[in-house]
Amino acid sequence: MAPEGRAAYSPDQSDRPLLNVDVQAVLNALTDEFMSTSVVKVRAGIASTDRNTAALAACLELERRGLAEHTGSLSRSSLRWRRASYRPERTSLPVNVRCDHVHLRSRNAVAAAHFYIDLFGAREIRREGSPVVSRVTIDLGGLTVFIEQTAEGTASAPAQPHLGTEHIGFGVEDIEQAYAHVQRHGIEIISGINDVNPSLRTVFIKGPDGAIIKLLQRLPHP
Repeated sequence: MAPEGRAAYSPDQSDRPLLNVDVQAVLNALTDEFMSTSVVKVRAGIASTDRNTAALAACLELERRGLAEHTGSLSRSSLRWRRASYRPERTSLPVNVRCDHVHLRSRNAVAAAHFYIDLFGAREIRREGSPVVSRVTIDLGGLTVFIEQTAEGTASAPAQPHLGTEHIGFGVEDIEQAYAHVQRHGIEIISGINDVNPSLRTVFIKGPDGAIIKLLQRLPHP
């Protein structure tokens, strides 16, 4: 892992040569969370016939440029990668900050709201616009969610991986029960139950308008 106190890389990379296709794809695939080289390879869309060689080389090149960092030994299966932890000098707001809402856009705001209401027990707070609904506001597990009706021709969400929001995470008490629940409702499953580590189990599903939803169960540390 990059040592504490390492010099932060500059976000201005204009003085560096363009990245080749594999390196750029790997950079797009990396997140703030550590992942194995094989996961990086899959997320970057590198051919499955390659035995992690291209992905590893790309990760090493990104690390050389200050764009990635690793933990674990380069010669062992414990090796994990993530984007470099660039932290510009900032000061926090001198007031308390809380999460107020999440704002989603949808081709059918009413139908999208009912997805979260019917599947996850969200509660509709209000609708705006008449006779055409322009926004539905719901309470989802204590989080206020605005679902805006978009105009025709609004572009779809880009295919993963992309920058910005990656997914929405919903904590559940029993991942197997939650998995069976979404299966019964015919929801598209992106990936089934995954034991990420002894304390975390996840499922990924497809939500309205291409939203990726992560269901996760956190377990006590062994």
